[in-house]
Order: sequence, then structure tokens, then C-alpha cells
Amino acid sequence: MLASPRVSQAQAEDIAREYYGVSGTAERLAAEHDDVFRLTMAAGTSLLIKVGAADPVTAETSFQTAVLRHLAQAAPDLPVQRVIPALDGRAELTLDKWLKPTSDGAGDNAAARRLVRMTTYLDGRPLGWAPASAALRREIGGTLARLNHALRSFSHPAANRTHLWDLQNFPRLRPLLDQLPGTGQRPGLLECFDRFDAVVRPRLPGARTQVIHTDFHGDNLLVDDQATTVTGILDFGDSLAGPVAMDVAVAACYQFGGSPDPLKPSLEVVAGYHAADPLDDGDLPLIGEFMLARLAARIIVSQWNAARDPGNKDYLLRRTPQAVEHFGLLRAIPAGVIGKRLAASLEKS
Repeated sequence: MLASPRVSQAQAEDIAREYYGVSGTAERLAAEHDDVFRLTMAAGTSLLIKVGAADPVTAETSFQTAVLRHLAQAAPDLPVQRVIPALDGRAELTLDKWLKPTSDGAGDNAAARRLVRMTTYLDGRPLGWAPASAALRREIGGTLARLNHALRSFSHPAANRTHLWDLQNFPRLRPLLDQLPGTGQRPGLLECFDRFDAVVRPRLPGARTQVIHTDFHGDNLLVDDQATTVTGILDFGDSLAGPVAMDVAVAACYQFGGSPDPLKPSLEVVAGYHAADPLDDGDLPLIGEFMLARLAARIIVSQWNAARDPGNKDYLLRRTPQAVEHFGLLRAIPAGVIGKRLAASLEKS
């Protein structure tokens, strides 16, 4: 996706005032593609404004809004954002040519169609602010299980979407290798694609599927000050219909690493999930495979996006070195060993 003209803080404040009747100070938050702002009011309370990328993906954005509205009804105890309706009652806005040029010139060539959603703002610290404990990793898995349980009854016409992070379609990333700068990881990445075609693809038709988050990692999770409880689940922008095992693997992948046993933290996430929402025999063989595919995707997609959006390069590449390191570590563990250790961790959960 090419970079879209940026929405300025002043323009975000205009949107909030004109369409939501709310006045406050906007602060830009880091995001992969969209313009996301924290709006702080005079009383100190905050809301979140998300302005979608210029591509008109109305069905997908409606899907994200529908997910949040479903969760508000199906699982009101889950710490997810709540949709704030606009003054006219709409849950999201489609705005055309609304950007007004500001003193710094922002908006002069930004007349593209945009999709806007306002939600509550969740308090808490990002998961990565402190090292996670074994108890917190189990809490991460358990929270994901509660989320998936709530989403199991949800359906939407746009759920069968796909995107670069959709590991069901991981082989689609293979052509991107030719567009990346030289990397010593290329042979390992090619082997990963070959293994996916041989081992994972044949198992996908029998995998349990539902609407899943697909991006359950530290940037999208908030915890309390004691780093013991998940207090916020953010960003359903990558949600789609996919295998439960893929969702669990993504959460586990981002806890992988550390000495002397880099796999152990991931197993704690999987065990926490299984204790709240039991995994079946079809899920287990896929979890380790999807973990490896996600690490490969992190290496490939981050570099590809950075080449297309150099202004956001630092954000997009911030974790690529870690992904490269973890990809090598996980590849060094035989698949059979991963499977046995996964099974053993579930027996103890």
C-alpha cells in the first residue's frame, strides 16, 4: 500500500469538532498506514480518532466497526475500544474532499476519500514496557481465548478478506523477495515458503476457522502498572476469517526469544490459551508452522513497506532485526521437537 497524504493534528481536531461535537487536542500516534490520533479534552479524558488510508475499503472498515460493536454486546467485560457515534448517529464516516489546507500546507493535495472512526481510549501501558512474566504470558493467551470465544458467533460479508499479514496466503509474499534489499535470510525464507506449500497448505482445509484478530502482539496490547493483567486489546485492522491456530501462533510468536530456552515463553502463551479455550489435534501441528511463517512475514513485509513508504521507515523497520534473529532461532529447532513441546505444555495447562 502506498503512503497516503497525512492528516494533520489540526485537521483531526476539526473532524472531532465538526462531526462529533467534541473539542480537544490531537496527538498523533504511531501506525503502519492510517492516521491515528489521541484526542485529549479539557477535563483530561481522551478519545481515539482513526482516519483510514486513502484507498476506499469501505467494506473492510465497516467490518472492523462491526467487530467492535459485536464485542460490546457479546463480551462487555473484554477490554476493547467502544465505538463513539457521530452527531448524526453514524458509527463511521466516509468523507470526501474534506481536508482543509493548514498553515503548514497539509491537505493541499489530500482530497482523497477517507474513512473515519472514533472510539473510546483505553488506558494502560504498552505490553513491551517491561519484561513479561510467565503469568502475564499465560494471561495473554487466556485473553486471546476469551476474545476468540466472543468472536465465534460473529460473521460479516467482509470477513473473507485478505492482506499481506494473512498467513493463510503466506506464499503470496514470495514474489516480494525480489524487491527487497539483499539479505542473508533469503535462502531460509525460500525454504520457509517451500515448507509451507508442502506441510501447511494441505492441512488448511481441515483447520478450525472463525473471525480472528491476527495481530495480537505488544503494540496492540495494554497492561496494568504491575504488568500482570491485560487492560486493552487494540487495532482490529487486520482481522479476518482464518484458522484459530494462526491467531494463537501470532500471539506466541511475539513472545518467542530469550535465553536459555527461546521457545518456552511462546509455550506459556499457548498453554494460557488452551486452558481457556481448548485447542484440538488439528490446531497443534499448525501453531509452530504459523509461528515460523509470521517471523518470515515480519522480515519481508516490513522491508517491503519501508521501501514504499520511506517517511515511515523507522517505525516500519523497528523490529525487523529482532524478527531476523528469532527466525534463525526458531528454524534451528526441529519441527518434531516443537510439536512435542507444544503437546507437553498443554498437558500441564
